[in-house]
Amino acid sequence: MISARICLKALKLAKVAAVLALGSQLLCAQVEPAKTACALRYYRHSVTVSGYVFKTYQQDSPTTESACLEVVRAAKVVFRKVEEGGEFTLGQKAQPDYGVPEIAPGTDVAGRGQPEMIVSYYSGGAHCCTSILLFELEPALKLLATIESGDSDIAHFEKYPPDGKYVFIRWDETFAYWHASFAESPMPKVILKPVSDEKGKLTFQLDLQKMHGRAPTDQEWTRVYLPLARQAFAPGAAFEDYNAGSALWRQMLDWIYQGEADWAWKLVEGVWPAETPGKNEFMKDFCGQLTQSEYWLDMQPQIGSPPPACVEGIAEAVKKPK
Repeated sequence: MISARICLKALKLAKVAAVLALGSQLLCAQVEPAKTACALRYYRHSVTVSGYVFKTYQQDSPTTESACLEVVRAAKVVFRKVEEGGEFTLGQKAQPDYGVPEIAPGTDVAGRGQPEMIVSYYSGGAHCCTSILLFELEPALKLLATIESGDSDIAHFEKYPPDGKYVFIRWDETFAYWHASFAESPMPKVILKPVSDEKGKLTFQLDLQKMHGRAPTDQEWTRVYLPLARQAFAPGAAFEDYNAGSALWRQMLDWIYQGEADWAWKLVEGVWPAETPGKNEFMKDFCGQLTQSEYWLDMQPQIGSPPPACVEGIAEAVKKPK
């Protein structure tokens, strides 16, 4: 709550008797600027690591919605970020149901040999949006990177085999709402590795080696993948009368992102009913949409030997101005 002293000062400045009827909470919300010191918002949580105090604040009132992150050292604010709405969360909390491990503040997840702090920001609203702020704490506080993870609130860092180094895991939303509802939209897993250049700039890049999967066995192909993909042609499976349902391209995307793209093309040939038109149209649409991924340039060399309709769809898509 905002202190009585602040509210009293606001009342004196207003010099309007009618304001008294509004109540101190509404008055304070009116006189407080949209972006000001974090301390004027409602304190939520703090974490101290390597001498830095990370604090989060949040305000949700009829007139103001805001979230604030503040970093303090030796009683001095050294970093502040204010957002209109949403919330900041300190550290990476464990979510066992989703395979998200807890990571202690100060853990070096970028592999640079320095303690780091993970902060996440969720903007709120339908299907949006999470950002991960990664701070380096020594030799001085530095915002190393901001990773946009879209609608995924379980995007996270974790140690990954075979070398046990930390990577960042998220899900590519390129096919969200593509001829499917959001709930039925496939989102393939993406593994990003931290890479520092000679100037110390940190970026996160596809780790194709760790993303690589394996080809299906004969038994898996006939008993698992073919039956699942054929569900795309069941009555009512297609969204808004499209050619097929997303059960088809769900597995296709997994194989493409895992470096086994030829199995994706084989799957279409194996399950598309001979009496059902639109196969080439689907392949053009699908491959054209694939080029819209932010990871397309990195993945393009591993799409195998796609059918002619797919090649045509890619060629048409890359010619279109973005």
